[in-house]
Amino acid sequence: MRSLEQEMGAWKVAEEMDDDGRSKRTGTMWTASAHIITAIVGSGVLSLAWSMAQLGWLAGVATLFIFSAISLYTSSLLADCYRDPLSGNRNHTYMETVKTFLGGSKYMVCGLVQYIFLCGVSVNYTITASISMVKSNCFHKEGHGAAPCKFSNNPYMIAVGITEIFLSQIRNFHKLSWLSVIAAIMSFSYAGIGIGLSFAKVVSGEGEKTSLTGVEIGLDLTAADKTWRMFQAMGDMALAVAYSFILIEVQDTLRSSPPPENKVMKKANVVATCAATTLYMMCGCLGYAAQGNHAPGNLLTGFGFYEPFWLIDLANIFIVVHLLGAYQVMAQPVFNLVESWVGARWPKSKFINEEYPLSIGKNNLANNLNKFRLIWRSAFVVVETLISMAFPFFNEILALLGSISYWPLTVYFPLEMHISRSKIKRGITKWCCLQLLNLVCFLVGLAMAVSSIRGISKVFHTFMPFTLISRVQYFPHSFFFIFKERKLQRKIIRIMRSLEQGMDDDGRSKRTGTMWTASAHIITAIVGSGVLSLAWAIAQMGWIVGVATLFIFSVITLYTSSLLADCYRAPISGNRNYTYMDTVKTFLGGSSYTACGLVQYALLSGLAIGYTITASISMVAISKSNCFHREGHGAPCKFTNNPYMIAIGITEIFLSQIPNFHKLSWLSIVAAIMSFSYAGIGMGLSFAKVVSEKGEKTTLTGVEIGLDLTAVEKTWRIFQAMGDMALACAYSAILIEVQDTLRSSPPENKVMKKANVVATCAATTLYMMCGCLGYAAQGNHAPGNLLTGFGFYEPFWLIDLANIFIVVHLLGAYQVVAQPVFNLVESWAGARWPKSKFINEEYPLSICKNNLAISLNKFKLIWRSAFVVVVTLISIAFPFFNEILALLGAISYWPLTVYFPLEMHISRSKIKRGTTKWCCLQLLNLVCFLIGLAMAVSSIRGISKAFRTFNPFTL
Repeated sequence: MRSLEQEMGAWKVAEEMDDDGRSKRTGTMWTASAHIITAIVGSGVLSLAWSMAQLGWLAGVATLFIFSAISLYTSSLLADCYRDPLSGNRNHTYMETVKTFLGGSKYMVCGLVQYIFLCGVSVNYTITASISMVKSNCFHKEGHGAAPCKFSNNPYMIAVGITEIFLSQIRNFHKLSWLSVIAAIMSFSYAGIGIGLSFAKVVSGEGEKTSLTGVEIGLDLTAADKTWRMFQAMGDMALAVAYSFILIEVQDTLRSSPPPENKVMKKANVVATCAATTLYMMCGCLGYAAQGNHAPGNLLTGFGFYEPFWLIDLANIFIVVHLLGAYQVMAQPVFNLVESWVGARWPKSKFINEEYPLSIGKNNLANNLNKFRLIWRSAFVVVETLISMAFPFFNEILALLGSISYWPLTVYFPLEMHISRSKIKRGITKWCCLQLLNLVCFLVGLAMAVSSIRGISKVFHTFMPFTLISRVQYFPHSFFFIFKERKLQRKIIRIMRSLEQGMDDDGRSKRTGTMWTASAHIITAIVGSGVLSLAWAIAQMGWIVGVATLFIFSVITLYTSSLLADCYRAPISGNRNYTYMDTVKTFLGGSSYTACGLVQYALLSGLAIGYTITASISMVAISKSNCFHREGHGAPCKFTNNPYMIAIGITEIFLSQIPNFHKLSWLSIVAAIMSFSYAGIGMGLSFAKVVSEKGEKTTLTGVEIGLDLTAVEKTWRIFQAMGDMALACAYSAILIEVQDTLRSSPPENKVMKKANVVATCAATTLYMMCGCLGYAAQGNHAPGNLLTGFGFYEPFWLIDLANIFIVVHLLGAYQVVAQPVFNLVESWAGARWPKSKFINEEYPLSICKNNLAISLNKFKLIWRSAFVVVVTLISIAFPFFNEILALLGAISYWPLTVYFPLEMHISRSKIKRGTTKWCCLQLLNLVCFLIGLAMAVSSIRGISKAFRTFNPFTL
């Protein structure tokens, strides 16, 4: 009996170990991709606009693409070298792989280059993180040009070093999956902000001068300097796309179960390289288009952008969080190298080998403390921090690291190992091609290294390291008069700003909105809860009809919204129309005005209800996700939505006290960022499931008719799915209110049309990706809500994060759609009782220093609070996600998005009845009306079916 128990115990231990006797690896293609993206999308992305400026459009784009293609090719070759071809033994590090295939001498050379590079990258990440912590708020407070905003990076480097000392105690590389995934999300977030700011500057017509050949030779730039800069730019690009140096370590985190590690790693290579290269192309090209030949070395810290300052701050926070994680990704192989050698050298030393258990979390996140590891890793971080303080040169260090490492680690060793493994004979065509690639990359790398060293030597001549205060303070006498002059300039700037804060042509406070803020308002409204239902909607219609329907709705919305933008001002007087209803009254008269108001404000109130329902479902999903993670996927995890709806209602009561719609720019932009974040997580999870070949069955015609689904039921579902899509694409209901936030120059209609194009294209692309990927992953059984219907269970913390983003977004979107309702009632009450202090008197209330002053009004407080309470009660009574979405889309799409814009366009342009254009517009009107009617009937039918089995107001 005891022997049997011992055998069972030994078998259990064996099950927990891999074939090399180490703890069982749990990595997947998804975690490997995240590790690579964390490494590849690093500080290099910030220098690409500058690199493009040095090379120009032709050479810049070509160079970046060529470097990416070479990296992908050689990394795929390297992935095949993870296991020994004869014994099948694993190579745990890049150095072990070189030793297995190329022998001892090259093993030593490889180790020297690889670990110098990894240490250098850690230095660079310390520099970049510290740069991201300075200046933006100073420029915002003191002025962009006149302010002497100078700060030393050194205190921030010290803070980064202290943080890394704690993070470095994470013991094993495969324990870093959570940190790596978070860092990858951060990297895409700050790169997205950089892309967005660049895109906004380009489409607003404020982009700087660019050229096909980059910066021009002249008085400030000799031909020799341009040549050196071009090679330095190549070094920046080479570093940006390189990741072979940690590929084997990443591959060593993959589980052994089929498919084999090399196949999974090759997929991860393709996913990560394609994603990163696309991001680089967008970031580099848009950054160059925005900043031109004077693009700064660091796009987000070189102050190519000053405003919105809080968005620059947010981007730099993302940079810091990303680089804190990326530092560990790079440092772990160095840690493991020294610790493995010391452990083998002194195997009996308790100081080196003894582990002290230390629990740092409940969810199986246990870490052991080791004395040697604590001292060695802390010392490593301290030395790295001191080197960073001595050489804080961003672009030059990037280029040097790229030039030193790219040829040997990304090109030479992978090609030589491939030749050895595949036994390619010397002199044959393939061997000659590989050696030619080797030679070309070596020569380019040599030129890059020389140019980088030259750049560092030039900068170091004027640099004073280890200063904890601004260098201005080392020369107080020479800067005294400059300081006085700047003080006077700051006073003049403040006076000019106060003079500029006048009134617009209608006597209201000067509007400050731009194409960028208008786009953010639209995206906040358009990319709402509808994005979560698109996988279900496409599942009902199938690939052909689903994709076509979504595209058609988007095109119609863009067309009619552009027509509506021209109706903001009256054609004769030029007076503004402040609301959608005012616009209808101006062009179509009183009866249409009343009908429009009824539909519009019913929709806006309905959207507030829909957002309350969706936000509460997401909060429940967080509780369910944690429950499923603890208890298992089949556990009876049931929660009611009502307490969460009440919590949302209380939050919205506070947010609803923001008085004017144009004060919501910051809230709207934050909500827009959240919407893209959770949609991105949904797409990422779907993409991971598809490429891992776990996607469910899909068809060209959607869910199939059978025992569980009749032809009639399928037809009703198709129309309900159309309602979901119609709501997802519609935003005409608030277009005029958004346009009323825009400044007067350039003309509001031109800016609004650009905002329409930007927002609609961005949202439609997102919808196509989210809906199609969600359908490909979940198949014909796609849930009604992609992130709360539990099409995905793991990683549970990522599901939680996505649902947090949904809640934050919908809290902001609620206010975007509710503000017109608030303004309607308040304007009417103010006109009806103009002398009432209760209705009209404002009580100043300062809530922030940065000119964000708010006034409290008794009537607004009571009315807005009552509105939120009623919306919350209706949400509790009818918490049906898909059905409510479809009903809102069905009721609103035809009248607000199609009928009124077309009729106003006919009136404004004086299109005669019976002409070809008039007939085409009326035909579009009729078709959309009939489809809208069918959508409404199907949605009401769905609500009635759901309500039969529902018990409202249960806690």
